Amino acid sequence: MKAAVFTAVDRVEIRDLPIPVPDQGQVRLKVLGCGVCGTDVHIYSGHIRNAAPPVVLGHEIYGEVDAVGKGVVAVEPGERVVVDPFVFCGYCDFCKQAKYQFCRNEAFLGYQRPGGFAQYTIVPAVNTYKLDPGIDIRQAVLAETLSTVLAGLSKLAPETGGTAMILGAGTVGLLWNVLMKKHLTVTLIQTELVNSRRSKARARGADRVINPSEEEPGNTVHELCPDGVDYLIDASGSTEAIEQALPLLARGGTFLSFGICPENQRLSLSLNWFYKQQIRFLTSRRPPREMQRAVNLIENKVLSIGDLTTGVYSLDELERAFERFTGARDEEIKMMIDPWR
Repeated sequence: MKAAVFTAVDRVEIRDLPIPVPDQGQVRLKVLGCGVCGTDVHIYSGHIRNAAPPVVLGHEIYGEVDAVGKGVVAVEPGERVVVDPFVFCGYCDFCKQAKYQFCRNEAFLGYQRPGGFAQYTIVPAVNTYKLDPGIDIRQAVLAETLSTVLAGLSKLAPETGGTAMILGAGTVGLLWNVLMKKHLTVTLIQTELVNSRRSKARARGADRVINPSEEEPGNTVHELCPDGVDYLIDASGSTEAIEQALPLLARGGTFLSFGICPENQRLSLSLNWFYKQQIRFLTSRRPPREMQRAVNLIENKVLSIGDLTTGVYSLDELERAFERFTGARDEEIKMMIDPWR
């Protein structure tokens, strides 16, 4: 089979590998599509070092069950599935307390285990979620990302009628936009540097969209929300954007750090300001078993998100897709790899 193997920083090799055989409790997927995540790009560039090369990257996996190992009865060959890439051990002290996100022996498909930038991949059967085969592939590859945003939304627990500001209008920022406007009555402000993404944020329902390089966000926030916003969600992964926006939180407001910032970047924070303003600081990471909610929303056509997938590339074009992630933001939002292209 053909696979794109991450071997070192800034290096991916296209290799011909043996088709894997599923072990007990596993399934083999024929990968139909795999989304390109910002984390993949950060791993490739060396800004995040949580993968173990050589490894096949790609964790936003959509595929068709091709073969099943012993003991697998929940899925059958021919069924379409999306994948929760987070694999926890189930027996460490955290797992026994159902705190799976802190698993001491965690593994992640596409980081420590082979992922979806290949024609076939092996995944635990328990990590697969059936998806109506009539769902467009451009929506299917967004299921994993949507599940992370749903988990973040549950943790944020915003109250109806509040005010919110989202930093960034890439895939994650636009999904936050859709969910906040779909399920809550909020005044929503969104920031984004790229013109085409600002247009999508407006179309999704943001009450005001700001280009922070041309407009002072504070002016707009204080115009719409004189006391500041109740919720600030970072979907940009930019410490500069966060530092600019934090003072715009209302007293008693909540900041959710959702975007992944480079490991070497730091915030200059006044803990005294946090104390005086009584700000809540939240994070959200690797939600276990949130995929079914994402599948339900996609299958029931609650969300219109297919247009967020803007480009489809082959395995041979993976490095080009990584380059376009940062170099063609005016053209691309979510890119997808089709390993059979």
